[in-house]
Amino acid sequence: MPPSLDRPVIYLAGPEVFLSNAAEIGQRKIAMCRERGFDARFPLVPLADLPPGTAEERGHEVFERCLDMLCECDLLIANMTPFRGVSMDVGTAVEMAYMFAKGGRQGNGGPVFGYTNVIEDYGARVSRDSLHVESFGFADNVMCEGLVWKSGGTVVRTRAKETERLSDMRGLAACIEQAISVLGPAPAIGTP
Repeated sequence: MPPSLDRPVIYLAGPEVFLSNAAEIGQRKIAMCRERGFDARFPLVPLADLPPGTAEERGHEVFERCLDMLCECDLLIANMTPFRGVSMDVGTAVEMAYMFAKGGRQGNGGPVFGYTNVIEDYGARVSRDSLHVESFGFADNVMCEGLVWKSGGTVVRTRAKETERLSDMRGLAACIEQAISVLGPAPAIGTP
């Protein structure tokens, strides 16, 4: 579905695309955004929808589709919950940086908001070894959290049940409200 010209569009980044119920989660997240006056895109690219080709070609197609989707959106909300380790999903981090620097319908970047369903600081989650650990009290790496800060927000932290760590949506709801608070009511975003 093409983006609405009169409603701001949120790119919903996060590792939920890897869950078995990703399509259902995406629809719930999109519905939450629409209830608050936004359109939204959930970057789930079903493998069955990809053209035939090598695994590498199909992977590049997913990348291109996600970049195209980022350029159809006005802002991004990222699920920064740790994924497959102590830090957020690396693909989500790339999407955050792309939106901040170059994404958006105007091609000159858009604001980035984020949440995590783990409340402990990044520095507390990292195993101690001989290397320096960022101990700034942030939810994740300084460069990821910095994008949210430069957009006027703060990373929202909620404590979710372990079984709902990637799918709990309280942080998303808080980020939608934070975006409204920073950018203004949805219908006013992007109007001259």
